[in-house]
Amino acid sequence: MEQKSTIYTYGNEWMRTDELIRLLVPYGINCVVDCRPATNTPMGTNASSMDLQKILKCHNIFYLNFHDHFGHFPQVVTDKRGNIVYEKAIKTDSFLKGIERIRNGIKKGFAICIIDDKQNTSKSTRFTLIGHFLKDTCHVLHIYLNGGKISQEELEHRINENNLKRKYNKDKAIKIGQTGEELAGLYLIRAGFHILDRNWNLHKGCELDIIAMKDNKLHFIEVKTRSSDKHGEPQLAIDKKKMRHITKAIHEYRYRRHLFNMDYQIDSIAIIYRTEEDYELRHFPDIRPNYYTTNYSLPYKNH
Repeated sequence: MEQKSTIYTYGNEWMRTDELIRLLVPYGINCVVDCRPATNTPMGTNASSMDLQKILKCHNIFYLNFHDHFGHFPQVVTDKRGNIVYEKAIKTDSFLKGIERIRNGIKKGFAICIIDDKQNTSKSTRFTLIGHFLKDTCHVLHIYLNGGKISQEELEHRINENNLKRKYNKDKAIKIGQTGEELAGLYLIRAGFHILDRNWNLHKGCELDIIAMKDNKLHFIEVKTRSSDKHGEPQLAIDKKKMRHITKAIHEYRYRRHLFNMDYQIDSIAIIYRTEEDYELRHFPDIRPNYYTTNYSLPYKNH
């Protein structure tokens, strides 16, 4: 089986020639492929292409400017947020010609390091595009400022693990939130409330968790659920910005339901949910009077 050639990469927004050479020499790199956008910034911050070329030449390191290949992509290969779409970018003539030049350089015996201006490797073109494209035929190693390195495969594995962890935590938070709203609803019914609506959504950020009625008064109830109070008690998540959104949604709800003449108040139900058998539920009635001054009113506790 043919052994893969090794390609190195490095990125830094404040590219300095002395630090770059310090990183390249231990790996025997003799060719730098510059994928940074065109820049005229002075050496000592992000070295210009001309300065970099001169100094690298003094250390017998070839310099190639690949701005046209990897430093700029046409708008047609970006999404609505301006992010480069991998499947589109790798089909452009400029990208494929750049890859071909790199492979030809490897065949000629050059030890290549691809550089760009992104210190965060996982967000860089050298990782998301070039490294991902070349990993099947080359051993891609990303160099860190401290001289350490990580392979393309290992970094992709770490990112995938982190994404799965974030997804798991997000799904868990959603499930806990839904469970909390179910517990809040049961508590309200047992306490004599009549539930009118749940999760009434004006738009993103302006949602009313539970709308209920008791003693001819509307109650707009914000439910906050946490698996612990390690990061603060749940009710404290209702900050001034959240209260403004709640107030706006209440105004619209009363308008659409023709309920402007009915008295109302804003309540909060805070739940620490550990298990189905182990949870705390606290009811904070009419939180408006104390909201902009000191604390919430004394809680009604139910378990």
